[in-house]
Amino acid sequence: MYENFGLDKTKLEELYKNIDIIVNTAATTNFYERYDVAFDTNVLGAKHIAEFANKCTGLKMLLHVSTAFLAGEQEGLILEKAFLKGETLREGTHLYIESELNIIKDTRTELRANYSSEKAERKTMKELGLERARQFGWPNTYTFTKAMGEMMLGHLRGDLPVVIIRPSIITSLLKEPLPGWIEGIKTIDSVILGYAKQALKFFLVDPDTIMDVIPGDMVVNTMMVAMVAHSGEQAQTIYHVTSSLRNPASYALLQESAHRYFIDNPPRAGNNSEPIRLNKMRLFSTVAGSRGTCSSSTSSL
Repeated sequence: MYENFGLDKTKLEELYKNIDIIVNTAATTNFYERYDVAFDTNVLGAKHIAEFANKCTGLKMLLHVSTAFLAGEQEGLILEKAFLKGETLREGTHLYIESELNIIKDTRTELRANYSSEKAERKTMKELGLERARQFGWPNTYTFTKAMGEMMLGHLRGDLPVVIIRPSIITSLLKEPLPGWIEGIKTIDSVILGYAKQALKFFLVDPDTIMDVIPGDMVVNTMMVAMVAHSGEQAQTIYHVTSSLRNPASYALLQESAHRYFIDNPPRAGNNSEPIRLNKMRLFSTVAGSRGTCSSSTSSL
């Protein structure tokens, strides 16, 4: 991530004068991304955006899209509060973001000094991200680096008007421009696609578990309303855009809805092929309960 986005001085000066709203949605969303890649995008990217925003003379708002899951594994009501720089989810620990960058640099230097393969470097960097995340109470590299990105924004914003939007799992559209429209395959979409292709016949999850999903257009609507409501305010405002409290959706609902949809709209292997009739995906809340299915699936291959 370039500090000035790879732009020359003339272009930068023009942008500083003319930009009034910045919307930052750039991120790597891989839960288990290489630590150096996730840090570069989610932490340094947010830092460079804040530094750029501070030079925009007529800026009315910096809107940053984060994630609701940076709250980690907590129960009860999660408040819409900012993370202070150095704050962690594990009591008795303190996070030094600059030290994390040095750890990344030192690890990478050591790997390359030992002529490690690309595969070994990738594996080590992924493991390093998880290790550092869990040391401070976050479950994965994605949520850990997104939390640090928020800290950098809060630390560097000065008097900038900042709004942080924290959506949960963004899925297909509810209404606009087309109901059900999806771009790309990610998170919960991959479960539905795997089921449609008969590659996922069972899933290890408690059927009553709530999966917090939110339609993409509802997230965009929240962003647009926030731009109008908080434009020009010298404050930092945070919104959680989630569904589990007021409109919870369980995995049992996903199972039933996906099966019903593909009964009415059966998938096909090709344009001229016969429709594929899908059995309902089986959900198992324990590994022991799924063993019979795993054995029969393996023997049928």
